[in-house]
Amino acid sequence: MIFQHFVLLVVTGSQLAFALPASKSAGSADIKHVKQHTHEDSYYRRDSVLIYARGSNCSPLTLEQLKGLPGWPKIEKYASDTYGDGGVNIVVNPPEYLDSPAVVCSQDGVVQIQVEGEPTCSTSTNHMVGQIDGTEGEHELDLEQSYSNTGSWSVTQESSLSIGAELSISVGIPAIEEVSAKITTSTTFSNSLGKSFSTTVTEVSKQSVKYHVASGQKCDGTLTTKVCNIQGKGSTAFVASGYVWFNYEDSRPPKSDPNGSSHYKYAIDIASVLTDINDRSSTMSFSGSMATSSESHSDVICNPPAAKTKKANVTKSKHS
Repeated sequence: MIFQHFVLLVVTGSQLAFALPASKSAGSADIKHVKQHTHEDSYYRRDSVLIYARGSNCSPLTLEQLKGLPGWPKIEKYASDTYGDGGVNIVVNPPEYLDSPAVVCSQDGVVQIQVEGEPTCSTSTNHMVGQIDGTEGEHELDLEQSYSNTGSWSVTQESSLSIGAELSISVGIPAIEEVSAKITTSTTFSNSLGKSFSTTVTEVSKQSVKYHVASGQKCDGTLTTKVCNIQGKGSTAFVASGYVWFNYEDSRPPKSDPNGSSHYKYAIDIASVLTDINDRSSTMSFSGSMATSSESHSDVICNPPAAKTKKANVTKSKHS
């Protein structure tokens, strides 16, 4: 019996970039009057002038983490080329501008488990409990088939972003021949080297079988159980998005517009500068194994075989 179950999640959004007026204590309301440009990035959504980070797969980005990214020198160069040099205080997630944050999120999409080597499986067959030794006629038997997959994993490489943070991801369990189709589930893990987490999938299918019993026949069925152990690994990227603030000691216009408006504070959109996702991401890897078990019933067999058996009106329903 092969089971199949899918979960799909789609998130889209946009970001802003802006400068604040020539006041070191400009209020958050000034964000309504900013110069804008947009960059498509799935780690944000925009409602009016507010920007909100995604849910449980995101955490705040620190300045230390940002400066540790491969693309940090590009951000510094962008700031110097665009706004000039001089005294500056660089910050992220300033408390006075909560609607222009910097975050790190696990990358969109399903984290696929990659199978390593061949599965180790064993199969056992047992007769169903009891036999049907009845009178001639039609009989009905309710059968139940099931599949379970329990994965035990350990973080083998922690991401340099959000170390120790607990995040949620979707995990894709690969198809296992004669056992199950692809399955997607979700789990929560800690981005810490050596930390363990698990994935669990359970599927149950019920089937009603009708069969004919001739006079003098005995009918029974068999239960086949297949147990497998599968080694695997996976990885996901943690991606930085949002704004880094360059707060200058003096009010200044952009270098490209020397006669334009002057500002003390400029917020730079990280994703707009670091367009290569590898410049603003870090990988977390894990490995482990999956223990699977599938149980299936055979057709009802009646003996002596002179009489024919038949199936009819087979109905199925699933629940997890």
